[in-house]
Amino acid sequence: MSEEDKPEPITFSDGTTTAFTPTPMLTGTAATLSGGDSVTSSPMAQDNVKFVMGPNGQMIAIQKEPFVWKKFFIGLGIPLFLMVIPLILSLIADGMTSWDDEYETEIIQFELLNGTTYVATYSLDSSREIGYCDIWIDHPKGWYNCHTDGSTEMHIHKDTQIELELIRNNETAYTANFSMESGESFSGCDDWFDNTWDSRYWCDYDDETSSDEFIIIKETWTEDRDIRKQVGHWNSTAEVIHFDDEVDHGSELGLMIIVDEEVGHWFAASGEFTFDSEVSHGSEFRMNIETIDSEVYDEMESNRQAVDILLGISTLMCCSAPIVTIGMIIYGFAATGGKPIGVGAVVALVAYPVIAFFTMITAMVATY
Repeated sequence: MSEEDKPEPITFSDGTTTAFTPTPMLTGTAATLSGGDSVTSSPMAQDNVKFVMGPNGQMIAIQKEPFVWKKFFIGLGIPLFLMVIPLILSLIADGMTSWDDEYETEIIQFELLNGTTYVATYSLDSSREIGYCDIWIDHPKGWYNCHTDGSTEMHIHKDTQIELELIRNNETAYTANFSMESGESFSGCDDWFDNTWDSRYWCDYDDETSSDEFIIIKETWTEDRDIRKQVGHWNSTAEVIHFDDEVDHGSELGLMIIVDEEVGHWFAASGEFTFDSEVSHGSEFRMNIETIDSEVYDEMESNRQAVDILLGISTLMCCSAPIVTIGMIIYGFAATGGKPIGVGAVVALVAYPVIAFFTMITAMVATY
C-alpha cells in the first residue's frame, strides 16, 4: 500500500493515537475448485442463468426469465375465447332452428283407380303446416318432385330428360327439331358437350314463358371479367333449336333437354289427391308428407334473422381467431418476457382445427 493510500491515525480523547487497518470482507460461501483452491460462489444459482459472449469477448452471466403462468394463460385464453364463443353461438343458433325435432311424417297410400290414374285422400290438421312432400316411385328417364304452398295445395311434377342431336347445317351453325306437348314446359338443359374450366354453356328461361321460348348462353371467364353471349335459342312457333357459337364441334352435337309436366295435385278444400303420369306404377304406391305445428313454424321463421346474426358473429370470430393467435405467437417469442404468451398461443393454435371443425358442423346444421 502506498503512503498516500494509508489511512490517517485516529486520535482519542486522552491524546493517544492509533492506526486503523481495514480488514477485507468476503460474502457468499466458499466453493472448492478441482485444483484445491477455494473461491467465493455467486449467490445466483447456476440453473437460473445463461452465459453469453460480451462485447469484449468475455462471458457474461445473465439471469434467465422466469416462466410466468399468468402470461401463459393470457396467451392461451384470448385465442380460446375467440374459438369457443363461435361454437357456443352456433349451438344457440342450432337450438333456435330445431326443424327436424318438430316435423312429423305422414304416409299417403295411392290406389289405382283405372288405367294409369291413382287417387288418395288426405286431410291436413288446421294447426299444422306442410313442410315437405316426396313421392316414392321411379321414373326411368327423370324424376318426380312435389311442390306445396304449405297449407292448401300440393302439386306433383314429372321431369323428363330428352336427348337431342344437333346437326351441323353449315360451318358452325347447328339445328334440331324440338316440340313440347300441351301442359309441358321447359325446365333446363344439361350434360353439355364442351364445358371447360374457363367456360360453360347453359339455358336461360323465364318460368312464366318456359313453354314458349328459351335461349342458350355461353359464359366465359377471363382474368378481367365474365363474358356472357347468346349462342342459341328456341321458340314454340318454329319448334327448332338454333345453335351457333362460331366453333366447329363436328357433324353432330349432343344436348340434354329437361321437360316439366304436372301429373298430380291435392287441394285442402276437397282433401282428394289425384295422380296420372300416363305410366303404370302397379296397384298402389306411397308418398310421404312432413308436417309441423303452425305456431312452431312461425316462431322458427321469426328466429331466422337472429340466427343469421349469431352465425355471422360466429363466422367473424372463428376466422379472426387464427390471425390473433399467430400475432400473439410472434409477439410472445419476440418480446422480452413474452415467451409464456407465445407458448400459450401455440397450444391454442394446435387446438384450433378441432374446435373450428365442430363449430362448422354446428353452423351447417343450424342453417339446414
